[in-house]
Amino acid sequence: MARSEHVVGAAENVDMRGPSESEPYEVDVDERRVVSAYCCTCEKTTTMLLEVGDDSPWEHDEKHASHVVDYWREA
Repeated sequence: MARSEHVVGAAENVDMRGPSESEPYEVDVDERRVVSAYCCTCEKTTTMLLEVGDDSPWEHDEKHASHVVDYWREA
């Protein structure tokens, strides 16, 4: 079955229509927070020091949309 669209990095068996959980950088934007990130694809890491109102993902995640990035909030 041929398709006219081709999305790189998307699996056909993944249903992305429903709501997803918020990433740690999107939560509690009214306070300063420390969020760590790890790229499972190329093994790069970072620690983001997020200011009040900042809900931006890691720049690496934005530039490489096909990479799998894991975020977690530091205590």
